[in-house]
Parts: sequence; structure tokens; C-alpha cells
Amino acid sequence: MIIDVHYHWWRLPSDEKTGRQITAGLLEDAARNGVHRTVDEVYPTLRDYMDDLDCDKLVKRMDVNGIAVSVILMMDNYDMGASNERVMQANEYCAKAAARYPGRLLSMAGIDPRRPDAPALLRRCLGEFKMNGLKWHPDNGFYPNSKEAYAVLEVANEFGVPLLTHCGLLARARAKYTHPLHLDDVALDFPKLQIIAAHMGHMWWQEWAAIAQYKANLSGDMAMWQLMALAKPALFRKTLRSILDIMGHEQVLFSTDGPVYEPLIDNKKWIGIIKGLTVKGKDGIVFSQAETDAILGGNAARIFKIKEKE
Repeated sequence: MIIDVHYHWWRLPSDEKTGRQITAGLLEDAARNGVHRTVDEVYPTLRDYMDDLDCDKLVKRMDVNGIAVSVILMMDNYDMGASNERVMQANEYCAKAAARYPGRLLSMAGIDPRRPDAPALLRRCLGEFKMNGLKWHPDNGFYPNSKEAYAVLEVANEFGVPLLTHCGLLARARAKYTHPLHLDDVALDFPKLQIIAAHMGHMWWQEWAAIAQYKANLSGDMAMWQLMALAKPALFRKTLRSILDIMGHEQVLFSTDGPVYEPLIDNKKWIGIIKGLTVKGKDGIVFSQAETDAILGGNAARIFKIKEKE
């Protein structure tokens, strides 16, 4: 069973100029990872994929690509000025989209811990909306081990749901908030909380792996790593092999970062790359079936309490 733990539930603004500007920013991150496309090449497909708040198009692509379950993520940035009411409306709609496809979609709430009454808002998302976890983007301007962050994590810990938090550098973000070291505090102070470091810290993967090696509740997802796999396959194989040699395969989770990078590398190809790791390459590197099975779905099934389908 293949599980994608990192799919963004959002849509581009209706204004085409703004949408193209956002696309250009996403492509800047891709270019720094060796994948070069123009806005004209990507924008129409990305616009189509993201015009899908009910997730009908997503589930159809999941069927085509062989993905059994996707975790859709609501994002919240308090600095954008949205009211609590507006953010809760968006969270509720995200939850309802997931509920339309039981067994196929899970949802994670987006509640910025700087938001007034943030713990109460998350409690409503998890209790009333039946959402399945918490998604953070600390690069918006907060530390995941801050006092306000801990107040929200207490609620996630109480409900027994995981935290998926951005970890690593982006072209247009403040990296100081997203260093893996901050998650060491969280993993230690909340030992029962499952924490997923998005992107495995990306270019800070060594720092993430060093901490996760000693914190069994700190996992990492492979969002954005398909860019390296596409542009620099030898480096991808070497790096992933190093990660698994350091810490084993129980804390690495498949993800797509969809729909952002789907126009650059479709998910069927991304899954095929991971499945193909079991074939010994010219570099002598090989991965076991147990490793690829755990990465593609086994580890996520454990963390999100998903029963394996027959």
C-alpha cells in the first residue's frame, strides 16, 4: 500500500498574474534542485490540478498512480491577516473534502501557533472536524519549540495525532525557524508525539538524521526529494542509502509535495524510482524490498494508524 503523507490542499488565486508569480517562486525552488522548467510550461497544469478543492481530481490521479491514501494538508500563516473564523472555515472545508473519500484521504489541520486561541482552534479541528493531525510552516515566523507552539502541541499530544512540520531551506523563506535542531526539543518533551520533519530537512538531512537516530518519534518525509532523484539520480541513491544506513528504514516516509511538483515529475515515475531502488545499480548501491515497502507505505500506516488493505 502506497501512502502519500504530504499533499497540499490549496488553490492558486483566481488572478492569473498572482498565480504565475506563485508558480515562478515554486520553480525557483525546483531550479535550485536541478530541475528547470518555465512558468509557461508548468502553470496551466498546476492551475488545473489545484482547481480541486473537493479533491475529485486528486483521487483520480491517485488511482492512476497507484496511491492508496493521501494526507491533504491545510496551511495557515498568521501574518497573512486571515481571521480565526476564516481559517476555521478553510480547515472545515479541508476536513469535509477528506471525508468525501473515507479510506483514501486524511486531513491535517493548519493552525499557526501565533494565532489567538490557537490551542482551542486545533481542539475544534481534531474533535469536531475529525482531522487527523497538525501541519506547520515555521518558516512563516515561529519556532516549533516556542512557548506558543508547545501550547498547541499539548492538544495534538492529547488527541494522539502526528505533527508534520516544514524542515529545511526554501528560496523565499526564513531558514532559521526550520532547522532540525529545534525538533530535538519537541521530540524529547513530547515522547509520545509522532513528528514528521517535512523534506527530512532537505539539505540539512545529516542534521535531521543525527537527531532522528536517537529520537524514534522523529520521522521525515521525502517531499521535494523527487527533484534530486530526477536531476541527480546518483546523488539521490547515495544520499538515501546513507540515511538508511545511519538510522534504519522505519522513519522515512514517501511523499509527493503535490500538486506542486507533479507537473515536473509525475507521481507514477516518482514511485517507480523508489520501487526501482531494489535493483542494484552501477554504483553498487542496492535497497531491500523491506526498505522500499516501509518507505512507500508501511511507516506511514503505523504513524497514521492506517490498516493495511488486503
